[in-house]
Formats: sequence, structure tokens, C-alpha cells
Amino acid sequence: MNNSGKTSLLEAVYLLADQSNPHRLLDLLDIRGEIAPLGDRNSVSQNYQISHIFPEHKLNFEQNILIQSHKDKPISVQIQLAPITQSSQIVEDVSEINDQAFELIFELILIDEDEVDLKMKAPLFQDGSFERRSFKSTKPSKQPLNSSIQGCEFLLATRDIGFDYLAKLWDKITLTPKEESLVKALQILEPDVERMSFTSSQTTNSGILLKLRGRPHPIPLGSMGEGMRRILALSMTAVTAENNVLLVDEIETGLHYEKQTDMWRLVLQMAKQLNIQVFATTHSWDCICAFQEALDELEDQSIGKLFRLSQKGDKIIPVEYTPEELSAAVRQSIEVR
Repeated sequence: MNNSGKTSLLEAVYLLADQSNPHRLLDLLDIRGEIAPLGDRNSVSQNYQISHIFPEHKLNFEQNILIQSHKDKPISVQIQLAPITQSSQIVEDVSEINDQAFELIFELILIDEDEVDLKMKAPLFQDGSFERRSFKSTKPSKQPLNSSIQGCEFLLATRDIGFDYLAKLWDKITLTPKEESLVKALQILEPDVERMSFTSSQTTNSGILLKLRGRPHPIPLGSMGEGMRRILALSMTAVTAENNVLLVDEIETGLHYEKQTDMWRLVLQMAKQLNIQVFATTHSWDCICAFQEALDELEDQSIGKLFRLSQKGDKIIPVEYTPEELSAAVRQSIEVR
């Protein structure tokens, strides 16, 4: 279902998945492209526009954004706007602050203990933007809330998967055990892949080379089609998310429907091998059918689930489908999107 909050769900998971890094909010604003124009301001750091994360893209001083997790160590993330206090230390060196000014407050709350464990604040300019450098802690966290989760990777359909993006991922992988994991992942789709390399050529087509078994010379990634580049980005992102969380928005983007079952085989196998929890969204019926086909091939089908986000009034309700229900729905062409 379109406009049902699928991307917002991923963003909520993104904020909860790494409680030791409160700057995830800024990373999320980067991903969304919420960069505020500087205008006449002499800013020494990035400026962000916060209004677009609130309903109707307006600054809302009465309604908080609250994200909660109820399992393991229950926590919540709260984002709100409040009148700024002139005694606050965070207003130093920030202009345009007056008696009517507000500040952005980001809180991490321990639900069991009913106390705020971490608080970050940033004063807002009159246009609703704030400086990255002003986003500071006023109550440092006493301890990492979940030491088993140290990061979260987010792959957006709208993200430009160009040479620079892939090269940054490659820097985290090359000459580490992750490089072997990446090759094994690519072999799920192309069994003849033996190695891969990045060259000094700054283009996606010629700068990434794959060595195929039985071929005397490397093959440029661009010659293998757009789908292979998307699969490479998915594989590289998954490898860097080992033992953590991977979020993929509109996972079918750039892939022909005939390749989507192979893609899901790749995701399910990598999730199991690398101990990754994967959250992926789609509004494609072909992609759902491909997911069911790949899941049906596994001995343990409990590793994958489908949830439909259904809008009822002003609420979004998740509807879970078991593997058996999903299989029956696909066979009978029952709408589950």
C-alpha cells in the first residue's frame, strides 16, 4: 500500500537500532536530504530543517514524536519542541535566539526505570532549522543501552548508488574477512564471480571490476546491467551490517521481476549467515511473490515474515502473514499489499 508509512517505519527502527549513537537523528536528516539553506547566515556547520519530520511538514509545538520498543530492554525515543530557556548553555554562539525561540529536544528514555537516560538539545532558528554543531548533550548516557546492537545500515531506493557510495562501502570491506563474505554473496546470483576490485577510474561503469571464472580479463560492473549494481550495493551494505540491522526501502528498485526471487534468496541467506535482522519494504506484487517463492524453498520458513501496513482512520495497523498464509495468498492472488 502506498503512503502507508513504510519508509517512516524504517526510519523509526533506524533511530531505535543504535541507542549508543544519538546523532542517528542527524544521519537520518542527511539521508532524507533535509538540508536547510544558509541564506545570509555565516554557519560553520551543516544546517538541518526539522519541520518535515512532523505531520503536515509543519513545526508542531504540542505533539511529540514517540517511538517505543517493548522487548529485551524496553526503551523509547522522543522528539519534541519546547520553549528555550535563556539559561541553557546550548545557546552560546548561536544568533537569532529570542524570548519566543524554541529548541529541539531528543530524549532516550529507559521505560522500565521511567527516567531519561540521554538528552540532546539544539536551539532552532526562526525558520525552524538548526546547526549540526549546536546539537549537544545536556544529559550524557550512563551506559550503552544495548551493547548487542552497534549499528544500522540504511539503503534507500532514492539513494544514488554511484561510484562514491560504493567506494565508501568497499573501504570498510577490502582486506578484511568481509571481502570473502561479499564474494560468496555475489556467487549466489553469479556463481562464476571470483573477485572484485575498485580502480582509479571515477565512474560506476568502468571503476568497478569483477573477475569471473574462465574469463581472462575482468568485466566492468556496468556491462552486467543495472540490476547487478543494485545487487552489489545490497550485498555490500549487508556485509557491513554483519551482526546488526539492515534497512532497505523499496527493495525491488532496479531489478527485473525475473531476478527478484534470486535477490530474496540472497537476502535470506545473507541474513542467516551474517546474523543480520533485515527490514525491507515494497509495494510490488511481483516482489511479494518472489519473497514467498524464496521463503518456501527454506527448511526453516520462520526466518522471514510479511507485514502489511493498513491505514484505518488516522492509525497505521500492521497485519502479519505467516508463511502458510502468504503461500495461500500468492496461490489465490489475494491482495496483501
